Amino acid sequence: MKPASGSHWETVIENLKKFYVLKLKGYDADNLVACTLLFEGDKDEMTARHKAVVELSKRFKGMVGGPENGLRGYMLTYLIAYTRDLALNHGVAAESFETSCPWNRVSSLSIRVKQRIYDEAAKIGFSKDRVWVSFRVTQLYETGAAVYVYFTLYHEGFDKDKVVHSYEIVEDAARDEVLASGGCISHHHGVGKIRKGFMERTLPKMAIDWQAKIKDAIDPNNVFAINNTVYRSEEERIAI
Repeated sequence: MKPASGSHWETVIENLKKFYVLKLKGYDADNLVACTLLFEGDKDEMTARHKAVVELSKRFKGMVGGPENGLRGYMLTYLIAYTRDLALNHGVAAESFETSCPWNRVSSLSIRVKQRIYDEAAKIGFSKDRVWVSFRVTQLYETGAAVYVYFTLYHEGFDKDKVVHSYEIVEDAARDEVLASGGCISHHHGVGKIRKGFMERTLPKMAIDWQAKIKDAIDPNNVFAINNTVYRSEEERIAI
């Protein structure tokens, strides 16, 4: 996603950077982790915090990469929908969803969800080489973290009319595994139509009935958020 450079000198600099990181510093490109941090607040305080983070990273053999990739990362937020549509035109169905969980479950949740995606995709004909799975920790807290799950299905040669349904089957299984692994139905995107079938595993019946009655009282004709009512049972969710 990096913009092409029209400068020979910039190309030389970039190649030298790669040589330094991969050869001299000995980083493994296939196991490299990048972390983008944004510091906001009083200049003196943020300068001190930035210095503390740099010192901490050095203790664990980390290296400061500068601001360029962080700025590109923020710009990428606006490009994701376009890259998804571009991928779809080339036989790749892709999407993401988020969850949150305690720190001691981040690793196990990621491992279990990744394997579940591979297993469920295989059941409907997608071999492992047609599936790509990745995770990104986006928000950090003292008690836990937000985890994004990304996965793609390469559907070239499959029935085009069944691609979306196939993707939904795998995505539903992934969400099921998230909940079984101690994750939440959402971190900040909310529930919506796609996740509403998992509400009864997230809230007690009393809480769901309470929300439904408020909705009925305020909007008896279901004008607002039409068709977003909560499924009353797992059987109803599967049937629909």
